[in-house]
Amino acid sequence: MTYPDAVRRAGHADGDALFDAIIEGRSGMTFTVDEYEDDYGYITHGHKRIALEIPEMLEELHALVDKQPGFATDDFPIILAVGERRSYTANDIFRDPSWRKRDADGALRVSAEDAKRLGLDDGGRVRVTTARGSAEATVEVSDGMLAGHASLPNGYGLDFTDADGRTHVAGVAPNALTSSDWRDSFAGTPWHKHVPARIEPVADHAVAG
Repeated sequence: MTYPDAVRRAGHADGDALFDAIIEGRSGMTFTVDEYEDDYGYITHGHKRIALEIPEMLEELHALVDKQPGFATDDFPIILAVGERRSYTANDIFRDPSWRKRDADGALRVSAEDAKRLGLDDGGRVRVTTARGSAEATVEVSDGMLAGHASLPNGYGLDFTDADGRTHVAGVAPNALTSSDWRDSFAGTPWHKHVPARIEPVADHAVAG
């Protein structure tokens, strides 16, 4: 209704026709086609200029001067990135975990320093706890991790039912450890790459002192 000419150029008579085409279609579709001269029509400011000065953003930037970086605490001393993209976390692999050629369990990557300090074995099991909840994961000691940081991959923790009707759950679901209370103040999106966490070896896999 807002851009009827662009909708018609895409082959749809009106909004109702576009809706019907979406419902009946089996794949993606073009729903508007714009001409180059239409571009500035999408700028709704009266002066027809792109507004780069966003007061709310500038306030946040100025406030950084007085803020200390980092949100780790004594209870949650590790900064966890939940949802790291890895080689075998593509969308199709979500549907059948047997397609993963490695990292089948979605390991928790930790630094060598933290592994030594916390008594963690490569391949051992740990409990990861955040303010939102906790989950068990397999450890991978990685040279790619800095001390004080850990990561879990995206795409794990999903139910998969095999051909025999058995349900399998591999790895940790990122949202089990994140919270809507810990989120971006503008977009409302939960923070996934900066989650304060605690990592503890599961008793059966703890390293002897």
